[in-house]
Amino acid sequence: MINSHNTSTTGHIRIGSSSLIDFAFWILLTDGLQTHPFDKHSGGNQILSHHGMNAQSWYDWLKFILIHHDNRFFWHVPNINKAAESNTNSFQEILETNNQIHNVICHEEWFLNQKQLYFEQLTEQEQYYQQALADYQGLDLNFIKENNPPQLWTGEKQIQEILTQLWDEYQTIKYSNSFINDILQNPRLCSIESNPPTNNYREIYLVDYPFEVEMFVAPIFCIASVPNVPINQVQLESRTINILQISDSISTDEPNLNY
Repeated sequence: MINSHNTSTTGHIRIGSSSLIDFAFWILLTDGLQTHPFDKHSGGNQILSHHGMNAQSWYDWLKFILIHHDNRFFWHVPNINKAAESNTNSFQEILETNNQIHNVICHEEWFLNQKQLYFEQLTEQEQYYQQALADYQGLDLNFIKENNPPQLWTGEKQIQEILTQLWDEYQTIKYSNSFINDILQNPRLCSIESNPPTNNYREIYLVDYPFEVEMFVAPIFCIASVPNVPINQVQLESRTINILQISDSISTDEPNLNY
């Protein structure tokens, strides 16, 4: 379900992390490939670079990994009216079971008003789902949603084979980004989710990268790196708001990655 929003904006924000997305940035560090703005690191074995991975092909691959995470695909409501009525009935049962606590009289007017509220929420939810389908016209979405990062590489076959080997290696260390879980409990980030400073839907992913940089990937993805060091919560809040503002200023009609 979409997050609640305040009265001054109509946007929705989801902030999270993913070891699958982090894998793409671990690859940058492992190989040493530099891709603006993630070009602050050095070293690496250059194996993937020598086989033809470059900044553009890495970006294209990253976008498929991000599409794999697009939460709007979970919001499809085939029959909005039926779902609204079902939700209202379930809510009514809860209230009536706990009537002494809630003290709500579920008369016909209450039922109709509650159903209308659910209808509006579910309609908006379905609109987001339809927008996601429109955003990725021409892509094999089932393939993208069902596969892990190595299989989402669409370039040189040899690079995919190397990525598959590295993916197996990555499984032993993929929880090294667990420090991000504590950052996600930051009240300032929770406030951004509950009071989004945007009129758009955005998914913000915090990634494990040793330097603080941000990037927007159209149509909805904001990337903010967080080094594994004590975090400045005020600064992170400012960075998050900044990348949201940048995302709003960039046209999402552009098919390539924007940052």
